[in-house]
Amino acid sequence: MEFTHEQISEIISEITNGEEGLQGLVKQGLESLMLSECSIHNCSYQDVSNGYRERRVCHGGKVFELRVPRSRNSNFYPMLLGGLERSGRRSPETGE
Repeated sequence: MEFTHEQISEIISEITNGEEGLQGLVKQGLESLMLSECSIHNCSYQDVSNGYRERRVCHGGKVFELRVPRSRNSNFYPMLLGGLERSGRRSPETGE
């Protein structure tokens, strides 16, 4: 399915003006990138996906509740998640 630039802008505008706003859009983007990375991992290591685990990540002063894909052999860890954890600071509310 192909979208024009205007259609994409309108969709993003609707999402960011919604209840979760920009944080919801960032969460969706992060989860989508991790899912793509897991798919590449599975092809490279002849592994299969095995559900998700919940992970709380603090970045830019915001706490994100992410669904992180798992692999059957438990050897998948998203590079993106490692970068967020290194750059994030502990949240005063959660201590994470």
